[in-house]
Amino acid sequence: MKKLLLSVLFLALIAIPSSSFAATTVKKAVVKKTAVKKVVAKKAVKTISSATVKAVQQALAKDGLYKGKVDGMIGPVTTNAVKAFQKKNGLKADGIIGPMTLKKLGVK
Repeated sequence: MKKLLLSVLFLALIAIPSSSFAATTVKKAVVKKTAVKKVVAKKAVKTISSATVKAVQQALAKDGLYKGKVDGMIGPVTTNAVKAFQKKNGLKADGIIGPMTLKKLGVK
């Protein structure tokens, strides 16, 4: 009886291809590792008031870089003007209105 049970178990193990089992395990590990990287990559974004954005738009317009409506909203025209200003002033041209950009613009 024991020999029969061991024979069936042995045949069952042989029937399962070990390479597909290993590939499945590897795929799961990669997916989990990627998911962790995505969570780590997130960072907090500080918001600025619309009054500050208006002041930035006015300063950029005065510098000749912003030609849009001064509305206090950050859209593609504002972002592109901020990038141009940052590049012109030796800052990282990422389009983000951060402390260094505000300081160079003279906006508080």
